[in-house]
Amino acid sequence: MLMTSKANEFDATASMLGYLYQARYALFLSLQKIREVQDPDECFVSIEKLDDIAFETGGNPADILQTKYHGTEGNLTDRSADLWKTIRVWAEGITMGSLDPATTNFTLITTQSAPDTGLVAALQPASFRDIKTARDFLDGIAAETSNATNLPAYAAYNALLDWQKDQLIGSINILCRSASILDVAELIKKELRTTAEKRHIDAFSTRLEGEWFKRFISAMSSSDEKEVCLGEVVAIIDDLRSQFSLTNLTADYADAEPEDIDVDDDERNFVEQLRLVGIPNQAIRFAIINYYRACEQRSRWSRDGLVKPGELKSYLKRLEEEWLNHSSLILPDVDTSNVEQCRKSGRDVYGKCQNEGALAIRRDFNHPYVARGSYHTLADELKIGWHPNYKSLLLKEDKKGAA
Repeated sequence: MLMTSKANEFDATASMLGYLYQARYALFLSLQKIREVQDPDECFVSIEKLDDIAFETGGNPADILQTKYHGTEGNLTDRSADLWKTIRVWAEGITMGSLDPATTNFTLITTQSAPDTGLVAALQPASFRDIKTARDFLDGIAAETSNATNLPAYAAYNALLDWQKDQLIGSINILCRSASILDVAELIKKELRTTAEKRHIDAFSTRLEGEWFKRFISAMSSSDEKEVCLGEVVAIIDDLRSQFSLTNLTADYADAEPEDIDVDDDERNFVEQLRLVGIPNQAIRFAIINYYRACEQRSRWSRDGLVKPGELKSYLKRLEEEWLNHSSLILPDVDTSNVEQCRKSGRDVYGKCQNEGALAIRRDFNHPYVARGSYHTLADELKIGWHPNYKSLLLKEDKKGAA
């Protein structure tokens, strides 16, 4: 039972790595294709529609690629299941009329090695590529009956007419010893050299992959929309490029939420501060979310080296001064003995800071969650507060709790 469980776990991991490799390689190829095509808006990459990866222009498949990822070393032999499953897919597509071997490039990309001679060697894009030899090998192997696994593929190949076989074989390229899953990530970074600064290339590539994987998963989950327009990829890159400019920053947590939000039992200072001025629970919940988003965002900017030394500290200081500006205009006229007046004035200060006081960290950064959440960071440290007597009231609560 334990061995079966481990085998299933291994199969699941291998399958997951295969999908990740497919997705990452599709991004790499898309970046290359964007440079080659005349109009990216007219070119589409589809995933597991016609094949693992397909590029279409004007609705017609132009490049069909199969990716075969193996975590361990091995050889792609002439009777390999990887090879013949791929040929079967292509042959059946030609028979059904969905693929035209005269106008389509067929590529098998594998991390495995190839023998120096034989069918696989004859179909590699090298000086010893030999279409006639490849045809002889394919015809001979497809006439065999001893390999039950490959029989459906042999039948699909044999169903082709002679001229279809010649066109298919002439359009096949086998790329062996392809880049590993980690190496493909490096190839993507090379493609982005002219897009992002060298010091930001890792952060840029990670975010591009994140957006690509979201789109990839959406395509994989859809029953009919399995195509991604290369124009979309260009738009994602353009948007990211603007976020990496000197006047902007990345917005990585605009939709993020903490796993558990328990407003009633949350005793952090910034939450208690909101209770002091009568902020309703629904608004407190949003405050907790913004606090989380802002903390995560500031940390990631620091980790990725996207902010200058001292920039975050200066930004928090600006927010503290903004709070001081609003509170100094509202709180002096408050009768601190009037409980309701104190609460209302505190809500007014809070509202001012959360709206017009939500200063952008950089000119073109237009996501207020960082400012709104950062005010709560300052409130949590008791550097700012909403109630006129917030310090004395919270310290009193602390003493009461300690007693």
